[in-house]
Amino acid sequence: MNAPTGYGPPPAYRPPPRRPSEIAFGVVSGLLLLGAGVVNAGLLFVMCFLPDGCGSSSTTLSKRFCDGTGYLEVLAAPWVSLAIALAVAGLGTLWARRRGRTPWLALPPAVLIHAAGLAFVYFFVAG
Repeated sequence: MNAPTGYGPPPAYRPPPRRPSEIAFGVVSGLLLLGAGVVNAGLLFVMCFLPDGCGSSSTTLSKRFCDGTGYLEVLAAPWVSLAIALAVAGLGTLWARRRGRTPWLALPPAVLIHAAGLAFVYFFVAG
């Protein structure tokens, strides 16, 4: 009849538990992302008020933005560099996990890419 054979349902798949270094990587990545977002938001706030002096005063700094050249690039550069840095960090982390390597190697290129975006803004504004 229906005698038990000793075969039950297959065990449910459980991913292996996270190692402490992977948890630390997630925390550090999140803090870096939060810090970059705060810096970008602060730059955006400051840059929104930069063309206010286009009518009455003529400083060297505001002349660059009064004719409309480069203003949108300066507003977008930190956010574009952050998006590219996130893509590099994410793809680098996936690449490292698939090969069994540490994901920490994906963070320095991402930080450098975002720093390059911030440097672009600084050198464009400061001259």
